[in-house]
Amino acid sequence: MKGKNWFLMFVLAMSWLLVLAACKKATPTAAPTGEEAAPPAAAKVTVRVWTHQNESFNNAYKALADAYMVEHPNVEITFETFDYDTYIQTLQTAIPAGTEADILQMFGSWVCSYAQGGNLAQVPGDVLSNEKAVEMFFAPPLGGYICDGNLYGVPQEFNAEYGAALVNTKLAKEVGATNYEKGWAGWDDLMEDAKKLTVVSDGAMTRAGFMFTHADGISSMFYSLIRQYGGTYLQDGTFKVTTPEAERALERMKWFVDEGVIDPLLFNDEENWVGDAYFEEMVGIAVIGPWVVPEYAGDYPEVAEASVYRQLPYEGDKPIFVAASGWGLTVSANSNVQDVAWDFVQFVTMNQENALQWNIATGTLPALKANAEGVAREQLVKEFPHFAAWLDIMPYGEYEGSFPDRDFVWYEVTYPEILSFLQGNQDMQTTLKNIEQAVQESLGK
Repeated sequence: MKGKNWFLMFVLAMSWLLVLAACKKATPTAAPTGEEAAPPAAAKVTVRVWTHQNESFNNAYKALADAYMVEHPNVEITFETFDYDTYIQTLQTAIPAGTEADILQMFGSWVCSYAQGGNLAQVPGDVLSNEKAVEMFFAPPLGGYICDGNLYGVPQEFNAEYGAALVNTKLAKEVGATNYEKGWAGWDDLMEDAKKLTVVSDGAMTRAGFMFTHADGISSMFYSLIRQYGGTYLQDGTFKVTTPEAERALERMKWFVDEGVIDPLLFNDEENWVGDAYFEEMVGIAVIGPWVVPEYAGDYPEVAEASVYRQLPYEGDKPIFVAASGWGLTVSANSNVQDVAWDFVQFVTMNQENALQWNIATGTLPALKANAEGVAREQLVKEFPHFAAWLDIMPYGEYEGSFPDRDFVWYEVTYPEILSFLQGNQDMQTTLKNIEQAVQESLGK
């Protein structure tokens, strides 16, 4: 009996061991107390970015990309850069072929032409809605990225050419031109300074007192004055400048020629271009954007040091001015990594600190409203004192309008027609009629 009991107990024990072993095999092993199972590694993602060759721009992008990749170790961001003309050609050939990068740096005036072809992805609503964009960004930078009511990218800079003028304070002191010091109260104040700064030798102007007779100066001044006089030039797809407001704009511009502070035959895009002429001290007061100071400061440090911007006089009750939409980032509709691409775009353009870092590194005015005020403004002015006057007037900027080919309107129509008028080669009515007809035709009207 004792042997049978022992055997029976042995069989029962072995049976329980087999059951326990089966249960142990079927039950997942729990992580040790205080430890968690490691999550699966995120899939590696490569995001390609195309930019034009601008050393400060690209260094700023790469610094932000490095910071992003530290936060997102599964993401690799690579850059390919092209000189400006090659970049335009590359976009025009690569996009139809579907071989472009995931993120494309774009100038605002290009965006709608590519978006209309279905080549650019719309900004996802959870990244940036139209309403939020209007709240966050100044109107001129944002305007170029909105096409038929849809948002196709995010701007980074405020690209202004009119609204403030550059003054050589050393030359002004030498001739006793002082009105600019407290700001010009009106056009007569500016004219007084400009006359003192003008130099004519043997019947030829060797120094212009006030230069605006280059392509950006003429076009931006003309359309800004139309708006200040209460007129419009582009409405519901119709372009019209045969108006009283446009006539008044041309009268104001011709006044400077008639008063002898600018000779449009000697100072224009072909002769004594404004950037070169100003820094070679052949111009006392110049209408030109703030980008010009860092561009020339290396070669002309003394002139740059003596230069300040002052707000231009204006008509009406507000210093309205028109401006183009500057550089920003878009995402290709062909990209297979759009979610990550938009996340990086958001990191670069919408994070206030990152956007400010980019503007300081590139010497550009901010597209973000928040970076034009408070501590951010103080940082920008500390780095670039010549920004102060621009930051004051940026809230009054208006987007110059959506044209199929903005550069055609500005540089191939408006500039040569008005320059010809200022040079005395054609009358006002002919000038305005020619501009209106050429631009209307470009709009398909």
